[in-house]
Amino acid sequence: MKQSVSLIMIGAALMLCGSLARAADASTLLSTGAKRGEALYQANCTRCHDTSVHTRPNSIIHSLDALKKRVRFCETNARLKWSDEQVEDVTVWLNETFYKFK
Repeated sequence: MKQSVSLIMIGAALMLCGSLARAADASTLLSTGAKRGEALYQANCTRCHDTSVHTRPNSIIHSLDALKKRVRFCETNARLKWSDEQVEDVTVWLNETFYKFK
């Protein structure tokens, strides 16, 4: 009986640790490019919109290629003059954070 209770307690502790790890700051799980992309997004894109545009049900973005084209479209319209690498970084951050395209 004591052994069963101990196993249950160990299992519960492991589940709690796993939950806490998943709840940790998501930015620690992002790739380097995504971290740079997040910084670019926060510094520039939020002047026009917040992140809710990426979770709305009527999204016009249905592929990774469409996402990258949209990032370039927004960058051009905002006259940001980003490099290809910067566009890629923002695309990676948006995909890792919201879209999850393969």
